[in-house]
Amino acid sequence: MNPFVIKKWQVSETVVNSTQNHILIEGRAAGLVSWLLSLVGISPTVNLEIDSERIKFAEGSLAGSAHRVIPLENVCSTYYGYAKPWKEALFIGLLLGVPTLGIGLIVGVIYYYLNKHMTLGFIEVSGVVNGIAFKRSVIEGINVDEKQAQQVAELVQRLIDAKKRPSV
Repeated sequence: MNPFVIKKWQVSETVVNSTQNHILIEGRAAGLVSWLLSLVGISPTVNLEIDSERIKFAEGSLAGSAHRVIPLENVCSTYYGYAKPWKEALFIGLLLGVPTLGIGLIVGVIYYYLNKHMTLGFIEVSGVVNGIAFKRSVIEGINVDEKQAQQVAELVQRLIDAKKRPSV
């Protein structure tokens, strides 16, 4: 799963927009070229919209798009986590560090800092796993951490529980 950079991150117990979403996450493919392409609307994207009834998950690329609409009662669990590319950063630091008198170490640290990525997703009762991997956006200036991903997972779980609870 290639990580996206976050363009928009809105999460709230109350609705965040006119379409009654509690969660609205939009991302684009990482990199300067993808950012330039996103300005004209042709960059690979991912969208996650969650309201009190359903999860809408969409991915688009230059080759096409895929959309899933999942009723909340068909979701059995949520998950989140993060991965740190310490092995790659160490390799870069060692590989470039010796011949360049330490510049590689700086490049390795920058690589590590910019490429830590979070994962957020949910699992349907059928076993289908839907998720988004994302990392900090330098251009958009949005950094999402594990605490914010946890907030989303817990909010989704509360919405699922509220949907399954019989109304009185």
